Amino acid sequence: MSVVLVGLMALAPGVRAQSAPSSVCDEDSEAASVTRPTVLRDARAVLAALADEAVRRSPEVAGQVAGSRAWRQDRLQVEAGGRPQLSLSGSGVWSGARDSGQTGSSLQHGLGLSLSAPLLDGGRRQAESAYYQGLAEAGALGAEATREQVALEAVAAALERRRQRLQLQVWDRQAARMACLARQVGEIVALDRGRGSEGIQAGKSLRQAELSRTEVQTQLRQADLRLRSLAGETAAEAAAELPPGPLAGFETLPPLAALIEALPEAAELRQLQRQAEALDRQVDAARAAHAPQLSWQIGSSASRRDGSSVTGWNAGLTLGLVLADAGAADAGVQAAIERVTAARMQREARLEERSRQLQVLHDAAQAAQRRQQQIGQLLEQSDQLRRATREQWARLGRRSLFDLISAENDHAQLQLARAQAEHEHLMALLQMQAAGAGLRAWLAPFRAEPAPR
Repeated sequence: MSVVLVGLMALAPGVRAQSAPSSVCDEDSEAASVTRPTVLRDARAVLAALADEAVRRSPEVAGQVAGSRAWRQDRLQVEAGGRPQLSLSGSGVWSGARDSGQTGSSLQHGLGLSLSAPLLDGGRRQAESAYYQGLAEAGALGAEATREQVALEAVAAALERRRQRLQLQVWDRQAARMACLARQVGEIVALDRGRGSEGIQAGKSLRQAELSRTEVQTQLRQADLRLRSLAGETAAEAAAELPPGPLAGFETLPPLAALIEALPEAAELRQLQRQAEALDRQVDAARAAHAPQLSWQIGSSASRRDGSSVTGWNAGLTLGLVLADAGAADAGVQAAIERVTAARMQREARLEERSRQLQVLHDAAQAAQRRQQQIGQLLEQSDQLRRATREQWARLGRRSLFDLISAENDHAQLQLARAQAEHEHLMALLQMQAAGAGLRAWLAPFRAEPAPR
């Protein structure tokens, strides 16, 4: 009955209700002020555990680790080639012949044993060993860079799910308000058929809010599926508990100069540096490949044929020297030098690119932070405006239903904009950490246990 009275008051503009009840559609009097920040350690601990679990499950990381191990085995193979090699050989031949109607056959078998090793190779094996060792270390750094990418991807998925959750909360409230408003207008229209268009307008606003809510629900499910595919069920469920309010400690931006100074410590840049150093050793190996090659060999053999035995032994040196190769050696060395130059230029380009990326991200984070603060101030005014509009519509009849719906929609859009600005700020902050010294290192102090490698 109170709702009908409110509606009847709206039929007579300018007539003030002396004792009209407050609108039942405004029960969730959401304050525009910022929610109390979540404890810093709790939020970062959740993200650290999520990143570690995603790294542990990642096939990309496992592939990078396997590649690094392969380079180490190549190094062991090269080093083994410089040590004495013992080999055993054997043979057995059955032969037959026919002469003047007579046939005959014989069996010949033998056994040989040899021991050999290189004496001089111009430093080729040592250079090749250092080359493969450098590639193995670069591969390990590549695995670390992949861990950073996977960790950032998992944390970004968790924050995306959190953003969709915030949006869903906004549309849940908006749909509830529009549903309540539609019921109120329906009761008014039941008493005054001349205001039927307002019922249509309220119903349309309700359906629009429900449609937006359905779309966000779909996006939330997709974000949740992606998070679970990256980090598994347990970690995803823990990340799903990230609170909707601001996360304490994430609002402080690190100085840009400190981030740029830490850039050389990034795993990817260290990987490129180590690759260039390894290619330097390949240059030495290419030069040494055409140096004089000297090796020694000792062997013995024993054979038996037609009942007679023969034994023998041998020892000697083998010298190999390329006298002319039509410029192949010089071309190989020059190619190796060019690869070193290309690797170093690649690192310099990546360093410059990351430096620019940090500047862009730092500016974006500052802009998002300022926008978030400004929107928070606007939300306070927007909340006051929508309340005043509802009061004037329901009690005094001085505002139209369109004004009320417009005020409610504007308030909802500002809430969505604040959630988006907060998300952009968080993502820019995390991307800056990932582009600099590393996101996992930033999360490490809050990790419950050592991260699995």
